[in-house]
Amino acid sequence: MTREELARYFFNPQGIAVIGASSDPTKLSYGVVHNLITHGYRGPIYPINPKGGEIQGLKAYPSILDVPDPLELAVIMIRAEAVPEALTACGERGLKAVIVITGGFRETGAEGAALEASLKDIAVRYGIRLIGPNCVGVMDAHLPLDTTFITMMPEPGHIAFVSHSGAICGGSIDWARSVGVGYSRIASLGNQLDVDIADGIEMMKDDPNTRVISVYAEGLPDGRRFVEAAASIYRSKPIVMLKAGLTTAGVQAVASHTGALAGNNDAYVAACHRAGVVMVHSLQEQNDVAMALATQPLPRGNRVALLTNAGGPAALAADALDRQGLVMATISAATQERLKAVTPPGTQLGNPIDMLGGPRPEMYSAAGKILLEDPDVDMLMTIFVPQAITPVNEVVQEMVKTGLGAAKPVVACLVGGESLTEAIYTLNRSGVPYYRDPNRAGRALGGLWEYRQLRERPDLTPTPVTDVDRESTQALLDAAWTRHGAGAARGACFLDAESAAQVAAAYGITIPFSGLADSVDEAVALAEKAGYPVVLKRIAADVVHKADVGGLALDLRDAEAVRVAFNHVTEGGRTRAMVQRMIPKGQEVILGAKRDAQFGPQLMFGMGGLYVEILRDVAFRLAPISAEDARGMIAETAAGRIMQGVRGEPPGDIAAVVETLRRVGQLVTDFPNIAEMDINPLIVGPAGSGAWAVDVRIRIEV
Repeated sequence: MTREELARYFFNPQGIAVIGASSDPTKLSYGVVHNLITHGYRGPIYPINPKGGEIQGLKAYPSILDVPDPLELAVIMIRAEAVPEALTACGERGLKAVIVITGGFRETGAEGAALEASLKDIAVRYGIRLIGPNCVGVMDAHLPLDTTFITMMPEPGHIAFVSHSGAICGGSIDWARSVGVGYSRIASLGNQLDVDIADGIEMMKDDPNTRVISVYAEGLPDGRRFVEAAASIYRSKPIVMLKAGLTTAGVQAVASHTGALAGNNDAYVAACHRAGVVMVHSLQEQNDVAMALATQPLPRGNRVALLTNAGGPAALAADALDRQGLVMATISAATQERLKAVTPPGTQLGNPIDMLGGPRPEMYSAAGKILLEDPDVDMLMTIFVPQAITPVNEVVQEMVKTGLGAAKPVVACLVGGESLTEAIYTLNRSGVPYYRDPNRAGRALGGLWEYRQLRERPDLTPTPVTDVDRESTQALLDAAWTRHGAGAARGACFLDAESAAQVAAAYGITIPFSGLADSVDEAVALAEKAGYPVVLKRIAADVVHKADVGGLALDLRDAEAVRVAFNHVTEGGRTRAMVQRMIPKGQEVILGAKRDAQFGPQLMFGMGGLYVEILRDVAFRLAPISAEDARGMIAETAAGRIMQGVRGEPPGDIAAVVETLRRVGQLVTDFPNIAEMDINPLIVGPAGSGAWAVDVRIRIEV
C-alpha cells in the first residue's frame, strides 16, 4: 500500500464499521459511534453488534460480512480474545484498513503477546494495514473524522500529532482546546503492531492542512526506517520529536570506551540529527515549538528584538535567547529615532525596547511595525505584563496587528494568569503564538532558527567507501570467532590486537607497523624490523585500559630498553606483548562505533587518550557517515576545535580524521556482527601528514 493510499484509508475512508458498537452510553464503543456522528463524519457509519437492531439511530449489523458498500475502514472494540476472529472477518470482507482500539495484548505479558502475534499473521495474510492494538484511533479535524472515544474534537489547525500513547493524545487535545490551538490530524498508534511512527509521519506528509508534525514516541520498532522516513519529509515539513525511555536501564559490563560512553540517548540524538528532527524534552516544549512552526515564517537570521513594558521579563528573555543560539539585535540609530516618535517619553530605545509601565495599546503595533522593518532584526518578541492603566485585551489586538501577515516571526509573551484567558485565545486563534514565560517564547524562536538551519543544511547522505577489502575482513572475523568465540559468554568475543589492526587496515585505516611477541627475543626482533623508537603493549583479554595496569611502555629506543620493558609489560612473560612503531607526537583523539538496538551502528568521536571517559568530550552520529557530516561531528567537540589550531599550534589533519570516520562507519555497516569498536588513540599529525590508529579494539557477536 502506498503512502497516499495509507493516509486515505485511515483519514478519509468511504464508510466506517465499528465492531463491538454498543447502545450503552457507559461503553467506550458507544463513544466511538457517538463521536463519528456528532463530530461530523459525512460517510456511512455501520455499527456491528451480534444483536442487530439499531444503535444511536443507525442500523446495526450482526456481522461485518453483512455490511453493504461503501466500506473502507473498520474500528474493532471487543474483548481481546475475540479480536482475531473479527480481524479475519474484516479480511474476508476485503477491508485493507483496520484500527484495533482494544487493549490486552503485548502490554499485558506473554499470553497477550502471543495473541497480538496472531493479529499480525492475519493482517499479513489478507493484506490489511492495522493501527493498534491498544490505541485510541485517529482524527482529522478538517474533514472532519473522529474514530476515537475521546470526549472532545480539536479545533481545525495546522499541527499534526503522531503519538505512541492514546492518553497523551487526549491530554494534548484538552490543552489545545483550552488555549485556542488547532490540530490538523491526530494518530494514536498504540502497540505499533503494523503501522508505526514512520508510517504515521508519512501519512501527514501530503496533507495540505498540516504544516508541522509533532511526534511522541515510547518506542521505534524500526529506528532506521524512522530516520529514512523523517529525512524524506523534514525539508518540506518540520518534525518536532519527544521520546520517552532514553535512559539506559540497568548496569551492563562494557568492553570499550565507546560502550562506556554511548547510551540510548546518544543513539537517539544521532538518529534525530540524521533525520532532520527538532528534538524537545517535554510536552510543553513540544507544543511551544510546534505552535511557532505552524504559524510563523522562518527567520532569515538569529537576531531578535524585544518589545516590552517590563524589564524583568525582558532580562529573562535575553538569557533564554542566548541559550538558544540567538542574539539580541542591534537597533540602528535611524530605527531608534522612528521609535521615539511612537513610544512613551523615557522609553529605553536600545534592545530591549522597554516602554516602561504605561504604553498605550496602539504603541505595540506602531513600534512593532518599525522594528520589523529594520533589516537588522530577524524576529520579534513582544512582552506585556498586565497593569491597571493599559487594557490587556486591547494590547493583544495590537500584537495581532503586528504579527498578522508579517514576513518575520512574531511571538507574544504575556506574563500573568487570571486576566489573560481571553487574550490567550485571541493570540493563538489569530496565528500569533502565546507564551506565558519568556523562556518558553525564547525556545519557540530557537525552534524556528533551528529548523531554518536544518532545512538549509547540505545533503548528509553518505557515499559508500568502495576501496576496501571485504573478503579479507570476513576471513579475519571468521578466524577470530573460530579461535575465541566457541563458548564465549553472551555470544561475543574480542579480536586479538593484531587481528583487529588487520581488520582496520583492510578498510584503509592507517595502522603503524606492529606485531605480537611471545618472548623477549621476538619482541626485540620485531622492534628492529619496525625501527626505533617503539611501543610495547600488554595483550590480555581482560585488559582495556593498559596504562592503568602497567601494560604500556613508550618511546623504547634500543634493544635493551625493549628487553626491560617486555618483562614489566608482560608481568614476567605471563602475557603476550604487541610491539609497535612509535608514531611522532600528535593530537590524540578517539574514534569508536557501537551497535544500538533501535538505530543500528553509531559512531563516536572525541578527545582521546587516558581521560576520555572522564572528559566525555564526544559527539555521535549514525553510521555510515558522509564527509560533510563527519566534519560537523568533529567541529562539535573540543578535540575538533583544538585540531583547528590553537595558541600557535599548527592545525591537525582534519581531512585524515574525516576519512577515518568514513571508513570505520563503512566497516561497521558492512559487518553487523561488529558490536563495538575503538580506536584510542588515533594520533593526528599536522595538516596533510595523516592520522594513525595505534590501538584498535573490536568486539564481535553472533
